[in-house]
Amino acid sequence: MHQAKAANRRSRERRKRSPLCPAIAFCAALQILGLCCREAQSATLTVNGVTFSDRLGGFVLEKVTGEGSIEDPFVLIERMTDADGGTLSFRVAPDFGNHIGSQHTIGFALTKVIENATDIPWSSFELELQSQLGISSDDSDGLSFGQGSNAGRLFTASGFSQVTIVDKPYDRVEFDQGRISVGERVTLRFVISDYVGYPPPTELFLPQRPSRQVAEVAPRRLGNRLAFNRLAATLAMFR
Repeated sequence: MHQAKAANRRSRERRKRSPLCPAIAFCAALQILGLCCREAQSATLTVNGVTFSDRLGGFVLEKVTGEGSIEDPFVLIERMTDADGGTLSFRVAPDFGNHIGSQHTIGFALTKVIENATDIPWSSFELELQSQLGISSDDSDGLSFGQGSNAGRLFTASGFSQVTIVDKPYDRVEFDQGRISVGERVTLRFVISDYVGYPPPTELFLPQRPSRQVAEVAPRRLGNRLAFNRLAATLAMFR
């Protein structure tokens, strides 16, 4: 008798849980579909031996032109859609060489024209180099923003009056003292170099992160907190 009751109880529990299984499977399928769609919609563009891609998300790479030299830099037209930024990945052909006249094995000049397609104005913008995704570049990997040379190192930006180049302990460029409103564009000019010359198909990474002023963040967070408190009070009425 006890065994029969236990079996019936387990059967009822399985029936209660079973409606969740299709829902979980459906959600998982949607996540996989979303990843596949993002990969399918990403842009991978090759110009003069260098391949650029927006496959990691956060922004849309619309166009690439130029040769990579100081006189004719690579010009990347982008649209930043994520307020937390995005990561540009790139591969350099082994025979690309140095197009900026520095002592590095590989060197090229970049101009990035980025539209602020987020919902917040930007008060600063940061670029960082990574030879491994998620790990900041240091002196051991040879990758840098033209470190050790003056070639092309007068980095500039429209919309930001101050440029700070950080070579150690990691490779970053910080543009600030300005404001890029929603819908406006910022133009960043800089160089990328490499002593090592990574063999193909090595992929390198350039995370790019816009920032906003703290005073502009606070009202949004306060509004979210008030909305959460109202929701909690409403739910408490039905307990």
